[in-house]
Amino acid sequence: MEENKISNTRQGLGIAGLVLGIITLIISFIPCIGVWAILPGIVAIVLSAIGFSQANKANAAKGLVIAALIISIIGTAIASWQIYIFKSDPSKMEKKIEKARKEELDDEDMKELEEAMEELEGEIEEVSEENAEEIGRAAGKALKEFNDEVKKANKELEDDTTDE
Repeated sequence: MEENKISNTRQGLGIAGLVLGIITLIISFIPCIGVWAILPGIVAIVLSAIGFSQANKANAAKGLVIAALIISIIGTAIASWQIYIFKSDPSKMEKKIEKARKEELDDEDMKELEEAMEELEGEIEEVSEENAEEIGRAAGKALKEFNDEVKKANKELEDDTTDE
């Protein structure tokens, strides 16, 4: 009778550890909520470790307890990773994204500006009072088109970063 009671205790600790380990694993994959999976994960690891220790002493089956221990450790590790990510400085990520966006936009803008300058160089004639007004309108139109393209590219980049 005493042997059966100890076996049921080991089995009960293994099942409890397995159930908590599965709950931990499932919760740990949920973004933002997964950090809370560390609590049942720690309890599951403790229960599974105690069950494993008792199974070792009694030379009993350890398969269920080992599975519970492995699942609990994996779920707790994922939850710990999420905590690490949340504690790391989020402004660094935002700064890197903004810097990359500006650098990409600057390179693109410079290429478009160079192309516009080359087009204008071919069209520029000797400036006189008569054609200065026409040149001013053409330059204003080119700048307006360029500004529209920059706004369009910036809008696309903002949409891309908000989608992610």
